[in-house]
Amino acid sequence: MAISPTSSTSLYRNVEQTNKPVSKDQLKNDQNSAILQAQLEVSVQSGNQPMALLYRTAIDAINEQLAPEFGDNAAQQALDEGIDVSPEATAERIVAGSTKYFDAFLEVNTDLQGEEALNEYMSIIQGAVDKGFEEARDILDSLAVLEGDIADNINLTYDFVQSGLQNFADSYLSRLSEQNPPADPA
Repeated sequence: MAISPTSSTSLYRNVEQTNKPVSKDQLKNDQNSAILQAQLEVSVQSGNQPMALLYRTAIDAINEQLAPEFGDNAAQQALDEGIDVSPEATAERIVAGSTKYFDAFLEVNTDLQGEEALNEYMSIIQGAVDKGFEEARDILDSLAVLEGDIADNINLTYDFVQSGLQNFADSYLSRLSEQNPPADPA
């Protein structure tokens, strides 16, 4: 694909000069929007980009939540070319990336045990997942591409993530009940 030179005015068509201070969040959102807009304009094959963005945004939010206890990029996973970005596969990666630090969470939070520890961890993870999905939706909506199959796939991915997180919680609670069976009322 040949890229033709563009005039400098077209590169800056959306930039306004202002003396107003810009918040860090606004700057981040503007940068993300600009990057995504550039990708959409240059990309010939953008069908899978929204799901890759969704995955990346969710993992970034999870990393942010886990960073204070586990360091930067705790849930970082490489986005390789050809990665499966179907709703199911994206959800599996999000769930795997968000639940794999539960044992480390238990080691760090020795004051929490059993269902209380699970609830605390799931609260942290659920907040991060919700934040990641919200940010991805906001970015895609600002680019006017959050519609049709893209919106449906994001909603489907979110549902798969919720199901995966619930399965993780149910599995942990099942192991707990096997380890600590209820006392026999005799």
